[in-house]
Amino acid sequence: MSGSIKVSMEGRAGELEINDVFFFQFENKVRWLSQESLPLLPLKILERRNIPILYGNDKIDESRESFHIGIDLFGSCFFMLSRYEELVVNEKDTHGRFPARASVAYKGGFLDRPIVDEYIEVLWFYMKKLWPSLERKALKPNYFVSCDVDFIQDRGVRFPGIINRLGGDLIKRKSFKQFLGSLKLFYTVSILKNKTQDPFNTFNFMMDVCESNNLKMAFYFIPRNNKLPIDGDYDIESDEILELMRNIIARGHEVGYHASYYSYSDLEVTRKEVALLRKVFKKAGGNPEDIKGGRQHYLRWETGITEKNWETVGLEYDSTLGFAETVGFRCGTGQEYNFYDSHERKPMKLRIRPLLAMEVSVFNLNYMGLSHEEAFLIIEKTKNTTEKYRHDFSLLWHNSSFNLKKDFELYQKLLFLKGAPNIDAS
Repeated sequence: MSGSIKVSMEGRAGELEINDVFFFQFENKVRWLSQESLPLLPLKILERRNIPILYGNDKIDESRESFHIGIDLFGSCFFMLSRYEELVVNEKDTHGRFPARASVAYKGGFLDRPIVDEYIEVLWFYMKKLWPSLERKALKPNYFVSCDVDFIQDRGVRFPGIINRLGGDLIKRKSFKQFLGSLKLFYTVSILKNKTQDPFNTFNFMMDVCESNNLKMAFYFIPRNNKLPIDGDYDIESDEILELMRNIIARGHEVGYHASYYSYSDLEVTRKEVALLRKVFKKAGGNPEDIKGGRQHYLRWETGITEKNWETVGLEYDSTLGFAETVGFRCGTGQEYNFYDSHERKPMKLRIRPLLAMEVSVFNLNYMGLSHEEAFLIIEKTKNTTEKYRHDFSLLWHNSSFNLKKDFELYQKLLFLKGAPNIDAS
C-alpha cells in the first residue's frame, strides 16, 4: 500500500504526483525502526535510467499536464541521508562500526553511486518538463581535504623501532640500500634531532600541495593526554603540537577535532576532549570558536548517539560517515547536509560532510588492497561523479601515510583534480 505526495506551482498548470511508500507504511501497522520497514531485496530497477528503487515501483505515467512517479523519491532519500538502516541492522565489524557489507547500498550494488543525487535528478527532470521556466540554483562544489593526525613520530626511525626496520630491510626486503637509508634516517632524526626529516612530518608538504591548488586543508587532532596506544603518540598540550598548530593557523588552514577511539558513544568524554582542544588551540593563537568539526577516530560512529554528542558540545559538522573498507557513498551523496534525529523524529543543526575516499581504504590489504594506479582511477571516478552533480568531494589522507615516492605523487595528482575550490573549510 502507498500514498502520494503532490507537487504543484501556484498560478501554473500541471501536477507532479510522487509515490509515498516509506512514510506511508508506518500508517499501516509497520513499526518505525523495524526490520520490516527496510527495502525489500533484490531491488527493482527503473530501466529507462538504470536506477535502483529503494521504495516504490518503476511506473512513470505521463500526460500533458501531470506526471505520476512510482519511485518514492522523498522516502528513499530520507532513508539514505538519515542512515535509518544503521538503527535497524545490528551487524558490526571488529571496531564496532556498521560495515559496508551490511548496507542496502552494498547489497543493491550501488555503493559507488550517489543514489540520492540520482533521485533528485529524476525529480528535477519531471519538474522542468512540467514547468519549463523553472530555474535551478547553481551549486558550487567544494573539495574538502583533511588529515587525521594519529601519529606525529615514526617509531621506525627511533629506538627500539629502528631494530625491526633494519631487520626488515635485510631479511624481508633483502635490500642493503634500504638498510643504509634507514640507518641514515635514524641518525638524522634520533641522533641529530632533526625532526623535519621524520617520515611522519609531512604537514608542510600537504599544505604546500593544497595551497598550490587553491585549497584549504583541515587537520584533526586527538585531544587526549595519557593516551591509550590506539589513540596516537602525542600529548595534545605538548610544545610540539602547539608549534604545529601555530604553523597551520599562520598558513590559513583549519584545526579540527579527531575524537578518540572510545569517545564515539560517550558524551562526557566528547565534551572534555572538545574543551581541551579549544583550550590548546587558543594557547596556539587560534580562536576557540573556529573549532567547528572533525571526525571520529577509526571512523567509529553509532547512529543515534554520536551525532547527538557532537551537536550537544556545539560542533557544527562531522566528516566520519564513509566506510573504512571502501571508497563510496555511504550516505548516497557527497553533498554536505543537515542530519536527522530518527529517535526524536526531528531535524538537527549538525551538518554531515560525507567522507568519500580515504587512502587507508584503497591501500590496506584488509580493505581494497589496490595499487597506486588503481587507487587513482577509482578515486578519480568518484570525484568525477560528484563533479557531474556539482556536489562536494571529501578526501582523507593521513600525514603518516607517505611511505613511498608513489604516495607523494598520488596525493598531488588527487588534489590536482580539484574541479572547483572551496573557499571556507568550515
